[in-house]
Amino acid sequence: MRKISARLVFVLSFVFAAAAFADATDGLADILARLDKLTCAQPEKLSQFYAKDLVIMVDDKRILLENRIKDYRQMMSDFRDIKCRTQRQVLHGKVGKAVGYILVDEIISITSKSTDTDERQHSVCNYAFIRENSRWKISLEHCSSLPDYSIKPGDDALYYFHNPVY
Repeated sequence: MRKISARLVFVLSFVFAAAAFADATDGLADILARLDKLTCAQPEKLSQFYAKDLVIMVDDKRILLENRIKDYRQMMSDFRDIKCRTQRQVLHGKVGKAVGYILVDEIISITSKSTDTDERQHSVCNYAFIRENSRWKISLEHCSSLPDYSIKPGDDALYYFHNPVY
């Protein structure tokens, strides 16, 4: 009887730990989802999701939030019927009282009818969050590009740009 109880406790603790991980990181992932909805619609509102001492790194470059907002605004004016879509899978994360982080695998796709644009970026990203006035804000965003294996050499003239061979 004790062996069954010990196994049951072990299994239940694993299930509850996985659920607690999902619940804790779901809140941070929801912030990113809200951010995604504004990117190609109202980029000026993005700053409300970021901490004042923000660092954004993409590959080996540091990016300022105000320049990112300008780039999104310019992209919206350059392209007709622009659509932005992000697929994101949380790989790991932890949430404390004042600090949290998530590691995600994400694919960002931007399409437009004006130029038949289909830009895709596959990355693995770390997002560090801090609490500012009881709200979670992104204080560090660090993304590293990955090859997009869904693009085949014959499908995209920029295949080797998107998938460099090192």
